[in-house]
Amino acid sequence: MRTGAPVKSGMPERIALFGISYLPEYHMEILNAIVPVTEVNLFFLSPTKEYWADIISRQAKAKLPAKDGALRSEGNPLLASLGKLGRDFSDMVIGIGDVAAAEQDLYEAPGGSSLLQQIQTDILNLAGAGEEEEKEKEKRPVNKDDRSIQIHSCHGPMRETEVLYDNILALLEKGDGLAPRDIVVMTPDIETYAPYISTVFDGSQDASLKIPYSIADRRLKNEGRIAAVLLKLLGLPGSRLTVIQVFDILTSTPVRRRFDLDDEELEIVREWIEQTSVRWGLDEQSRIRLGLPGYRENSWRAGLDRLLLGYAMPDEEGRLFNGKLPYDEMEGSGTQTLGKLVEYIDRVSAIADSLTRPRTLVDWQDQCRKLLADFITADEDTARELATVNGVLADMAELAEQAGFAEKVELGVVRAWLTARLDQEEKGLGFMTGGVTFCAMLPMRSIPFRVVALIGMSDGAFPRQNRSPGFDLIARNPRRGDRSLRDEDRYLFLESILSARDCFYISYVGQSIKDNGTIPPSVLVSELIDAVDRAFTAGEHVKIEDHLVTRHRLQAFSREYFTDGSRLFSYSAENCAALDEKRNGPKEAAAFLTTPLAAPADEWKEVSLAKLLRFFDNPAKFFLENRMGIRLEDLVAPLEEREPFSVEGLESYNLKKELLEIVLKGGPVHDFLSVARCRGIVPPARHGEMVFENAATEVEGFARKLQDEFGDKIPLAPLDFELDLAGFRLTGRLERIWPERIIRYRCAKLKAKDRLRAWIEHLLLNAVKKGGYPRETSLIMTDGADAFGPVEDAAAILRDLLDLYRQGLTAPLRFFPASAMAYADKEKWELSRARAKWEDGFNDIPGEGRDPYFKLCFGQADPFNAEFERIAHAVLEPLLQHRL
Repeated sequence: MRTGAPVKSGMPERIALFGISYLPEYHMEILNAIVPVTEVNLFFLSPTKEYWADIISRQAKAKLPAKDGALRSEGNPLLASLGKLGRDFSDMVIGIGDVAAAEQDLYEAPGGSSLLQQIQTDILNLAGAGEEEEKEKEKRPVNKDDRSIQIHSCHGPMRETEVLYDNILALLEKGDGLAPRDIVVMTPDIETYAPYISTVFDGSQDASLKIPYSIADRRLKNEGRIAAVLLKLLGLPGSRLTVIQVFDILTSTPVRRRFDLDDEELEIVREWIEQTSVRWGLDEQSRIRLGLPGYRENSWRAGLDRLLLGYAMPDEEGRLFNGKLPYDEMEGSGTQTLGKLVEYIDRVSAIADSLTRPRTLVDWQDQCRKLLADFITADEDTARELATVNGVLADMAELAEQAGFAEKVELGVVRAWLTARLDQEEKGLGFMTGGVTFCAMLPMRSIPFRVVALIGMSDGAFPRQNRSPGFDLIARNPRRGDRSLRDEDRYLFLESILSARDCFYISYVGQSIKDNGTIPPSVLVSELIDAVDRAFTAGEHVKIEDHLVTRHRLQAFSREYFTDGSRLFSYSAENCAALDEKRNGPKEAAAFLTTPLAAPADEWKEVSLAKLLRFFDNPAKFFLENRMGIRLEDLVAPLEEREPFSVEGLESYNLKKELLEIVLKGGPVHDFLSVARCRGIVPPARHGEMVFENAATEVEGFARKLQDEFGDKIPLAPLDFELDLAGFRLTGRLERIWPERIIRYRCAKLKAKDRLRAWIEHLLLNAVKKGGYPRETSLIMTDGADAFGPVEDAAAILRDLLDLYRQGLTAPLRFFPASAMAYADKEKWELSRARAKWEDGFNDIPGEGRDPYFKLCFGQADPFNAEFERIAHAVLEPLLQHRL
């Protein structure tokens, strides 16, 4: 261009640059050189209409010699402090020559009705310096109701978001045509604040308080579904392939869609994983490659072997087939789901092996695209993200071509590069979608909004710091036009002030959540407060800082948010109701059921033994589940990713139960170790053998105690019964009856429900009074035994129990087996013992009151009233009287 050679082709008819805050001088020289050939339009957002290239901040002026400082002016404190970037660019534009000759100014005065507008007018006119020699009386007054500039000091990001939500509701409530789309909220760290934004703005239960919103500038690595799955897949090689790691990928939406798995099928897969005790590792070989012992138990292949064998054959009482144990609950409808799971694990196995080999960048591009094809199916919502990820993969191959690099690289290098690139890529959605816009603080975001809010303006968070490496010569010797992150952020803050039309809102973490200590805001917020203080006054006894800054309380339910005359306010009806309830004092807890249900239908009068036993195990649970259709599901426990190091809880009980049956039948108890290993319930290697040996020893000792009780006697035939009592027909079968007594046993500690169950069966045995059958019952447990003698009035006692059963079908029966048994201990009838059993014990041992069904029906009031005492006496007095 400078040589004057004719431009043959490629020059556009017109070039326009819009919304640019600054450009390096080299770029401006290029544009100036193009001017003779084509039209170049530069739409430059200048904060002031005056010449401001020679203004200087008060701090910089103080460092100059006196004679030089006298020649320089501060002009406007905010422009001088924050506008270095724009000031240099403005001076550069003026000095270009050709560009300056065609300059056209289009400024519009903001007005002066509010503090915000007055500050904007001062900036426009390069005025409002508020020099130190000015007197207090020359400062302009600020209306006490002027909230055009708001600064809020909070205790953390969550409180910042809650306060913002209430203030947006207040602004919308004032009217003036303000709509959510007229509000932009910017933050230096959108990834940190995004979860809080979603929680608060989606958390309102009142539809009238819902605020539409969108979150822009989220990074694909954090927010994207496909990018996250790709990075997780690349993290599988060399890992332990834990059950959480592998199942987490399967539950992601793009992978579920690829393998055609719905919510019900995912629950089935999770149940299979739990019941086959899959924990980590693909198989024994994958563990050997990690330098660990090569055992197969608790691996993915061990679990799949059981599932596939269970599809082919049933579990025949622990019989192994080729060293494997079939999974016995494989239903026909689950076979397709099993096929999908097998396909998924096969593909995970393939990448765990193949991705460990180094490849060229082009080969890595092909491999990553194959991963996307094998594991991901995009829909309309994720199609754009998939295209973005493919574009990043294309860049990787292009890098190799441009650099002429054909060497092979390891997976770790590719994974690190992709992680960094996807952390830079934005999701690209959510900006100005019709609701409140949440976005990151980025250059060229100086779009006028009626309300501009900046959250997260904490000390050290903004402006961001330049951290150049020591060998960066450009940073060491900066020139005008060089990029400076700190100067960019300072100028962005200035543009944000100018972009707000009605309200400029700032919040920051200004109070310690630990001790309520004061934490300073960003230096830019402090400079804004200082600039306002130099030119304005809030009154004789009011500091400008106190007028601008609102210091919030740690808790959103603080009383000050709901007190007349307080500067603090809240729209939370829930918090207000909680405070009101506290002010009015505690209320008597409402009963779960104020009016009993109608008497049950006739079919409820047909009572099986199993139903009656289940009722007295937990009368509240029986009532809720059978009469009201309420089932309280336990929280889903997280998957366990470590192999067992001991056998505890229900697994320990079930193991001992099976071992006991084997011992009582005279079978080889130690042969069951192979079955326990296949089930994955015992630790691996020698440690597992020792755990199993301890359990077997305990069971054998308990079995000897039982065999001493049984002797050589043969049990009698089961006793079927059908009794008509108190309008009920009681039916069932009594088994395991020996000539002298019924013997009930469990290889566990004695519990209240064991006594109650044995007592009810004992009553039935005595009520039937069949010849040749005994009248006594023995209950044998690992920590003790109990026994009941003959009962002459067994039918009458059963009528009383059935009458309680009738009551328990219309309302929750106030009977708690463990607490009632403690209450009746040794016929002392002390409520203190019942309370001790009801409440949690030492080391948080759960009490009976922790039962969710009891908590729902009786947890709001004292459960131990006269009704409890009446029922406990009715049930347990006969039991205690007939104990041997």
